[in-house]
Amino acid sequence: MRAPRAPVKLLRRRLDLAGVEAHLAVVRSQARAIEIRTKGSVASYSEATPGLLDEIAHRLGTGEIVAVQVRFFQDDAWWCDTVVRKGDDFRLVRMQQEEPLDH
Repeated sequence: MRAPRAPVKLLRRRLDLAGVEAHLAVVRSQARAIEIRTKGSVASYSEATPGLLDEIAHRLGTGEIVAVQVRFFQDDAWWCDTVVRKGDDFRLVRMQQEEPLDH
């Protein structure tokens, strides 16, 4: 049985496009990305998206997609980062997940 972890507070940040690019560069260099999901519009469902994290920031910046969710393993934990376009800036929400997605 795994020892209980302290609750992880949600991380919420407001970012400009340069901040999104920097954040995704850190994830790309320090984590093992396991799934990238994107939304093309507010009314659409997200879909698994093959590709590189550096392409995602560009796609958010051009408005090709309105949101991205990256699920990954870093620092001995599973994480889910969601970046949503809000007008001219972006919102980042990070949550820790208990188990890997394939279990």
